[in-house]
Amino acid sequence: MSWLVDTDVLSQGARKNPVIVAWIKAEYTRCYTSSVVIAQLGYWVRTKQGRQRAALQEWLSRLVRTLEGRIYGFSVSIAFTWADLRYQMVKAGKPMPIEDSYIAATALRHNLTIVTGNERDFRRHGIKVFNPFKELPL
Repeated sequence: MSWLVDTDVLSQGARKNPVIVAWIKAEYTRCYTSSVVIAQLGYWVRTKQGRQRAALQEWLSRLVRTLEGRIYGFSVSIAFTWADLRYQMVKAGKPMPIEDSYIAATALRHNLTIVTGNERDFRRHGIKVFNPFKELPL
């Protein structure tokens, strides 16, 4: 099984959550993420000031270098997967935040399990989810 690691989980590296960091290190060869997640982390960094912002920017730069070749962009094939998913969500009356729907489409297109604490939005659309905040001994 391979993983698409969501924003809330990757940010635990900056927060120095030892359990989540250890899990990511152990699963590193099977971990991927989305450029949308990187954008969300970049926005989070920009909401900070001074030393905290500088430290988080350095952390994010290291993360991107570490994940080189494991960050999926929003490609044409993902766009078509997203269109199908979005249509199903709207038809079912169960919309999802747009960024999360892009992340979900990426996971579906590449047959990845989303690693996130945000089970509600993802699981209700039949997407495979692993919640490390619940399933790992914290």
